[in-house]
Amino acid sequence: MNTHLPSGSYVPGISLRPLLPWLLMACALSITMMVLGAGRGDHFLPALSAGLLVALLVGTGLGINAPLWSRNGSFPSRYAGLDAVREAIRCNIWLAALVYAWGASALFGVYSLSDLTWRHAFQYGTGAAVFAASLGLYGLRLGQVRTMPMPPLLLTVAHGVAVAVGLLYMIGTGKLATAKGDWAANEVFLWGGVAIFALCVMSAVTQTRIIRAGIAGDASR
Repeated sequence: MNTHLPSGSYVPGISLRPLLPWLLMACALSITMMVLGAGRGDHFLPALSAGLLVALLVGTGLGINAPLWSRNGSFPSRYAGLDAVREAIRCNIWLAALVYAWGASALFGVYSLSDLTWRHAFQYGTGAAVFAASLGLYGLRLGQVRTMPMPPLLLTVAHGVAVAVGLLYMIGTGKLATAKGDWAANEVFLWGGVAIFALCVMSAVTQTRIIRAGIAGDASR
């Protein structure tokens, strides 16, 4: 991932491609550890593996967005700023798609490869897979059509608020302490929700900075 922003004219260089094989490998390892932990009734291993993966994904998001924040809108031109932000937002979308894909794969893997059972696993797994595919296609479209407006700030905030409400409900109702078969799914929901919320916050900060800098035009309003 190249997030270097030169002091001269900006050339978009923000990309997840160099890191993608490692991120996919980390996702696969996380899912494997979750399946092994669920198979032997170990609650700690799935939580640990999910938490470490989320830390990696959130750290990747920070590496993409933080360099833009430090510039405070000081780009050579409005178009250079828009290109930089477009690539950062696109990477955020791809990271969110990866989180949902990881969640779907973890649910499918845990409840088909271990003895753990939960009747709603494939319903939620399918829903997460649809979210992942939709976000992935949107991120692809955003990169192919340069005139396509970026997602509005309101949509980013709404996504983050919805996830935060779900997390608060899960924690407040004590679902994480359940002894039923959905305990492993709750770990997926918890850590996946943390990752999505963090990505929404980072995207919102990036979009807000460019709006205040006056380079956003109609891209994020």
